Amino acid sequence: MTVTVLCVGLTTIDLVYQGVDGLIAGAKAQAQSMTLSSGGPAANAAIAAADLGAAVTLCSCVGGDQFGDLAREQVARHGVHLLAANSESIPISTVLIGSDGERSIISANGGGHRPDAPVGLAQQAAAADVVLVDGHYPELARCALEAARTAERPTVIDLGSWKPELPSLLPLCDLAIASADFTVPEGEVVSTLFEHGVSFVAISNGGSPLTWHSSNGSSETVTIPDVDVVATNGAGDVLHGAFANFIAHGDGPVEALRKAVMFASASCTHWPARIPSHLLATTDSGDA
Repeated sequence: MTVTVLCVGLTTIDLVYQGVDGLIAGAKAQAQSMTLSSGGPAANAAIAAADLGAAVTLCSCVGGDQFGDLAREQVARHGVHLLAANSESIPISTVLIGSDGERSIISANGGGHRPDAPVGLAQQAAAADVVLVDGHYPELARCALEAARTAERPTVIDLGSWKPELPSLLPLCDLAIASADFTVPEGEVVSTLFEHGVSFVAISNGGSPLTWHSSNGSSETVTIPDVDVVATNGAGDVLHGAFANFIAHGDGPVEALRKAVMFASASCTHWPARIPSHLLATTDSGDA
């Protein structure tokens, strides 16, 4: 069964330097290699869900320049349909990956661009089996989330950092996956998200155990599989896209999270962070 997933948020062009160690202020550093590719939390999640067999639409700002064309080509290569919002350019990020696979990112995250929702976004959200937003471009997220809530479609939010618009978005979200670095202006993360209406919260922490909490009082720690790490950049986005795919297939959040963790961990074993083809070959729809 093919499910439909709508991802709304940031797409970037990533200038990635691999094998960068020993950075010193004011000095030059050498990298082992460099690549130029599409990235961004929503785009990476969309590709992960599409690789798992979902029919995926990505609503994002990509612009009409050569970098936007590159992003369009790369997401299309994975079968992702792009619903583009108005924009003249696309954010460009610089990613530094050390020999241990850990990464540092410099990005403008959209530069404060406030696009109008493109025609058809609300209809796509109402028809999708799940809607995933990353909090970037809040006008787009709000349009999609409101339509999904009216149509009683499950909604997921990826929380990497606090954004001023989140208090208006969180009440429209059923499920949240937050990074361990995510903080709230006041109080504790999980209780604050519950107070805003989220019913299920997972906290990811790289290679350390992941925890989830339900508003009914349940919680659990999920062990992360031990893998040979090549690069961690994008693994969190794979987690979100895989999670959305399994939610779309009707899995409960706990089972969807356990399956998604397996794929996200496997994505760290090569570059770029994508689900390895041998796992995709043995994955049938929502079964893992």
